Order: sequence, then C-alpha cells, then structure tokens
Amino acid sequence: MRMKNKKQIISRLLWMGNIFLLIFCLAGCGTSGTGTSESGTEQQESSSSVPNYYHKGKIFLPQADGKVTEEHEGVKLDLSHTDQGYFMAAYTGSADKLLIQVEGSDNIPYRYYFDPDGKYNALPLTAGDGSYAVTAYENVGDNRYAVVFTKIVDVTLENEVLPFLYSNQYVNFDENTKTVALAKKLTKGKTEIEAVQEVYEYVIKNIVYDDEKAATVKSGYLPNVDDTLKTKKGICFDYAALMTAMLRSSGIPTRLDIGYATNIYHAWISTYLDEQGWVDNVIKFDGKNWTSSIIFKASTIGILISISCSVKYKFLSIFVASTILIIPSGFSFKRKSLVTISSFV
Repeated sequence: MRMKNKKQIISRLLWMGNIFLLIFCLAGCGTSGTGTSESGTEQQESSSSVPNYYHKGKIFLPQADGKVTEEHEGVKLDLSHTDQGYFMAAYTGSADKLLIQVEGSDNIPYRYYFDPDGKYNALPLTAGDGSYAVTAYENVGDNRYAVVFTKIVDVTLENEVLPFLYSNQYVNFDENTKTVALAKKLTKGKTEIEAVQEVYEYVIKNIVYDDEKAATVKSGYLPNVDDTLKTKKGICFDYAALMTAMLRSSGIPTRLDIGYATNIYHAWISTYLDEQGWVDNVIKFDGKNWTSSIIFKASTIGILISISCSVKYKFLSIFVASTILIIPSGFSFKRKSLVTISSFV
C-alpha cells in the first residue's frame, strides 16, 4: 500500500517537473473574498500511547545533528528526527530564495521559504505516518521558481502529537525566548484547561491589532513572538503564533489552523488535552468582541481559540496543522507550464 502511495505521489509530481512556480504568499488576515470554511476539528479519542507532557520541564526544540543527512545543489536536509514530526532544511545555493514544499497523505502542499544563509529551519510533518513528497524550488527571478529536486520521505511518528509540540519556522521559540518564560509564569499551578484560558486572557488583554502592519505586510512574513510581546501589537498571525508558542512550550500539544467561517477570517488554535485527546471548544473574536466558552460535555473538556482579523485583501487560505500559509484567491495548478495566481485585491 505504501509503495502504491509512493508511485501516486511521484506520478503526480512528474508532470510538475521542469516548471516554474509563480506564487504570491500573503501573511495577513481578511474578512471577505473567496475562501474555505472551517466548522471545527472533529474530536478524536485520546490515545493511551500519548504521554502527558504538560509542565514536565521539557521544551521541544528541533535539532540538526547530522545523523541522517542529504544535500542537493545547495539544499541541505537533516532527516534524523522524522519520528519526532519534523525535519531540518537549510540553503546555501546561489539563488536569492528557496522554496520547499512538503506534501503528505492529506494532499495539502505546505510551503516554506529560505534565504541562502545556511541556517537550519524545522519543517513539520503534520499529516501523520506515511510518505511525504519534499520538493525544492529555486527562485529564478521575480516570483518564478524552478524545481531543484523531489524526494519521498517515509515517516513513522513516535506519537501523533509530537509535531504540535516542537518549535518550527512559523512558531519559533527556544529556552531563551521571553515568551517561554512568560508562559511558565502564567501557567504555574494551573490545570491544562486553565493554562489555555490563562494564555488566551493574557494575549487578548495585552496585544492590540496592528492595522498598519496588516495593510503593509509582505509575502513571506514570519512572526517573532518576542517582538509581539515587546510591541504589544500584531496581526492575527502574530496573535496565533504567540498563543501557540506559549502553549507548546508549556507542554500542551497545539495545532494551528486557519480559514473562513461565515465569511469571517479566523485562526483556530486546537489543543490536545490529557484524557480527552484532540477536542474543540470556542474562544472567538468576531471582529468586535472576544467571547470565551468552556463547555463540559460528559467527560470531555475542550478548547479552541478562534481569532479573526480584518485587512483589505482577498485570499484563499489553506488549513495548516502547525503553521500558517495563506494563498491569494485564484491559485491553481497548471499542468503544462505555470502555477499561477490570477488575481488578488
């Protein structure tokens, strides 16, 4: 079965070979335009194979320790820890920019950008066990990208939540990050559900929406959680990354999704709670007011943080389990030559 999946993935990618990739990525949030809707993540049963990591004193930081490595034309891959739900990548080539696309069994392509600085970044493997197609594209001018290579990576996770505990390119933190120290202070002595509520309360009371940043944010924007704490303002990407970093560093597996609900743009933060597994509840910002409700249903307690923010752009969002990727409306694959975006407003 796995071999069949490999063949299907390779077949799908072959006709994409030798193409130029035209991609505009917008890291913002909006209230109108074509998009997908999110009705909430379905609750899953708790797995006895998943340990409780909450306040166990471990911060999950990715490593590129060179046990399993490959290099292709300046693209370095460290595949030593795929069982932990990530791999590391770095770029030392001659192009101004590198794009790496990761696609697993969910058939959703997640895209990450690299400068040619040789610095490793962690890329999450969020589709669970199975085969992932990893494709690298070099920038060849303007917004055109040419294929460098495609590799199939087989993944067997140690457990299902690990990809949602580690720091990565979009939710970036380490032991020296002030966000981590603040999270430890806020959640001390709290239960898991209380910790999620405490983080939520802190962020909505102390961070204000940055309209100017939302109107001027550029493609490839990456949040800096400590900058958000310092300036006390940001766009919804910043809000969501800050909350996610706080919860993950506290040992609460946290999945970050984005999308539309009733034509309002949202960022959802779902948490995995001990005994309940992946569960949803709602903490929501409707563009004017924040609301929070924690629902007790039988033995299930869950929480989902929903953030919606407004800017003037129209775009289509793709749900991303531990990262955010926003693609303007009109994005489509062209079999013959180009991957194009027909419009964005």
